[in-house]
Amino acid sequence: MLLSITSNNVIEKVYLKDLSNVQHNIELGKDQQLDSGWYELCIEYVDTNIEIEDISINGSSIGKFIYTGYCTDSQGQIHQPATAVWDKGCCFSIWIHTDIGQMIGRLYEEIDNGEYGKNLFEKYVLTVNRPYKINKGWDNKMISFFNHGDGPHWWKNNHDDAPWLKIDLPNINVDQLLLDLDKFCTNHSYCKAGGPWGYDSGVVRNNDLTDEQDYGLLIKQLKDGQSDLPFVEIEDIPYQSIKDLVIASGYKRLIDISVQTLKPGNGFMIHRDDHTQRECYPYIKGCKKVYWAVKGSNDVQFKLGRSGLLPLEYPLMINTADIPHSVVHEGDEPRTSILVYGELA
Repeated sequence: MLLSITSNNVIEKVYLKDLSNVQHNIELGKDQQLDSGWYELCIEYVDTNIEIEDISINGSSIGKFIYTGYCTDSQGQIHQPATAVWDKGCCFSIWIHTDIGQMIGRLYEEIDNGEYGKNLFEKYVLTVNRPYKINKGWDNKMISFFNHGDGPHWWKNNHDDAPWLKIDLPNINVDQLLLDLDKFCTNHSYCKAGGPWGYDSGVVRNNDLTDEQDYGLLIKQLKDGQSDLPFVEIEDIPYQSIKDLVIASGYKRLIDISVQTLKPGNGFMIHRDDHTQRECYPYIKGCKKVYWAVKGSNDVQFKLGRSGLLPLEYPLMINTADIPHSVVHEGDEPRTSILVYGELA
């Protein structure tokens, strides 16, 4: 790939990072052997302000798509639109492809005309689908699913289009919340590998990581059986901590809530929670399910389709109704997650 950059001053520190975060040092204006694919182009501030005017790949300008780049300052704050570096610690980043046609085609598919030159992060979520190697012993379908990464994607920042959104929860006492949920969610099910939904969607066990022969997943659920209507009104929830969670998540009525505990060495086969035959489907289709990993999320990987691995350090609203996903637990302690379905206000 021949990469050229037009700027007001000489660029001193520039490099590429591939989808596996491996750094590739490059020389601008010289053809270099790189594997075909997506790369994050990084330009760091050294001691001179740099205004980036244009970027060309193999002699073709990326034009207005330069505005998909952004600057991250020394405090970690993202600035966009920004095609410059201006202070110590600043780094300009933009995702490019060795085949400029693939880059432009994807951006036209995912970003509306008229948005370039604006702060895309106000209307879009940027995800990067990276290859991730899970341990041997998982089913080959899961290994292949996690190991594939097709790069960056821009998603509209709404509950119909986004794969996941961070949610801003108040300071909730998690221990009290779990105690209240234990009393509220009285329907329990214990799921072994291969059940209760069958091997194609249910719990799977990695025998290289665990010799457990009992359940891999414990579910404590409000509803008896599947999550579906009727609604539960918020005023009918007898515990304040649960009310606070439901309201803060943006729901006006509850459909179901559960606590799921996944044991180490267990996971979920690739599947999709479409639930199209349920009465509640119009209310849960899209990015409308709360997923909050409250304990034991270290070394748990949750891949949500083309959006890649979920940032489980945050409480999230996720779309598992439309997007295939898989989970592997390669840690040492049980993972406890709270899942909520409801009608958004």
